[in-house]
Amino acid sequence: MKLIHAILVAGAASLLPSALADEPASKEARSYAITISSEVSPLAEPDLRYPYMAGSKGIEGSCDVTFAISPQGKADAIRVGACSSDVFRRSAKATVEQMRFAPRAAAQDGVAMKINWAFDEARMQTASIR
Repeated sequence: MKLIHAILVAGAASLLPSALADEPASKEARSYAITISSEVSPLAEPDLRYPYMAGSKGIEGSCDVTFAISPQGKADAIRVGACSSDVFRRSAKATVEQMRFAPRAAAQDGVAMKINWAFDEARMQTASIR
């Protein structure tokens, strides 16, 4: 089952993660989109951020992540697989670590997720899970 959730944030200060807020004023803020595709959806939207190093260098990319969900609904045994750039690895793992899922009778192994980071000049900052 795929669900789509979108978060729209208005305001120029929120167009890039807070880590980029200290950048010199000469650099223009860019809009970005982060999408997560998976067969499971978390109970609440995670705090999605564009990795600072990728954002400052204009790098777009994606990572494949696999993990288990414990009976308590916590992501466990997180493995970051193929990434288009190593700069996204830490962010991919941190994103999954903060997710909470519905409790279940038994652990669910082999959950697959793909996280994409891209600059999107046509839209405001967005984040979605589908």
